[in-house]
Amino acid sequence: MAKKKKKHGKVEKKKSGAILQFKLGVMLILIFLSFAATFGLYMVSATSDPDYWEREILASSKNQTANTGGKSSKNKNTVTNPVPVSERAEDSRMETCAFIGEVSPLTAYYNTKTSLVFTDNVANMSESRMKSISRSVTEADAIYLWYNYPENPDETKTALENLISILQEQHNKPIYILTALPSGDLEESKLIDEWNSTLFAFADAHGLHYVDVSTSLKNNDGTLNLAYQAEETLYQTVGETILTHIAD
Repeated sequence: MAKKKKKHGKVEKKKSGAILQFKLGVMLILIFLSFAATFGLYMVSATSDPDYWEREILASSKNQTANTGGKSSKNKNTVTNPVPVSERAEDSRMETCAFIGEVSPLTAYYNTKTSLVFTDNVANMSESRMKSISRSVTEADAIYLWYNYPENPDETKTALENLISILQEQHNKPIYILTALPSGDLEESKLIDEWNSTLFAFADAHGLHYVDVSTSLKNNDGTLNLAYQAEETLYQTVGETILTHIAD
């Protein structure tokens, strides 16, 4: 009887091992089937919806932008360019904004704050001067940059990038860039148009507000209309365009 019990015990042990192996195999099969079913549903959804992958890529792109965004995108807000017509601001706005560039004639016909007007040639500005100007415009509601067609467009564009980088690093306030004025000479006006196109792309790339002050001053061929040859008329018109194109 003792031998039979021993034999019987061995038989029972073998049966338990078989049951354990069987359960583990079933579990693995169920996991595989679950994964296969989920993947199948995913692929059915992707192939049946023509916009599926576009949405997935867009979502991934947005997540990547959010994760990598930092100093370089700190002040590059979404802008609509050129700035559309808005309700006219009061003339007093000119006294609360900073003006940098070839703005002396404009300030002769509008009241501006002397401490917020800087007539430096941006191409000749040192980095220390740019930082000094940036510190000086802290109280301004907005900043306007205005440079007509330069002798060296590439050099001026690089200098503008440096200035804007400093301004945006120190401030979170709207920055406007104004177009260059048309010329009475046809060939020169074509070069000015190219410069203004560069400024347009530049404004979009850096989150600046681009104000077109030149189109309304042109003849059909792109040259300056004779009606605006008088300086007072010219700059008062420019000022009106500034006051009727406010984005902030």
